Amino acid sequence: MMAQNSARNAQTAINSEGEAGALVDRIVETVDRLNAVMQQETKLIREARLSEAGKLVEDKTTLAGLYQRELEAVRAAASVIGRLVPDRAQTLRTRLAGLQETMSVNLAVVGTARAVAEDMMRTVADEVTRRERPSVYGAGGQMNYRPAAPAAMSVSRKS
Repeated sequence: MMAQNSARNAQTAINSEGEAGALVDRIVETVDRLNAVMQQETKLIREARLSEAGKLVEDKTTLAGLYQRELEAVRAAASVIGRLVPDRAQTLRTRLAGLQETMSVNLAVVGTARAVAEDMMRTVADEVTRRERPSVYGAGGQMNYRPAAPAAMSVSRKS
């Protein structure tokens, strides 16, 4: 019901080719900015410059929220936009396809970086635990070792 109301409001709010074009231009600009931030983040993560990549999170989040709101408005007025500014609608489709491609690459790179970090943390924890393990035999010739809980670790984000 709410989506129907916003769709009706967007369609009635756009009364001219200029208004339709302005709406499309706004989202195209947002898509271009979000695309650039995500490409920069991907590049920095690939170069292992994680602290620099982390500085982009706020911009990325802000732009993603703006993109979502603008996309809802465009979807609600899609038929009006398609009728009044079909050339700009096609430009938007092209930009959205490019953003989708950038998102796919970004998600893969971020996922890989996360998996590598988790693997490194597990390896370090396993090594710390292994070093704490006694290397002596008991009376029956067996190792007297019961696995302990994983070693506690802390990570500083300042380095």
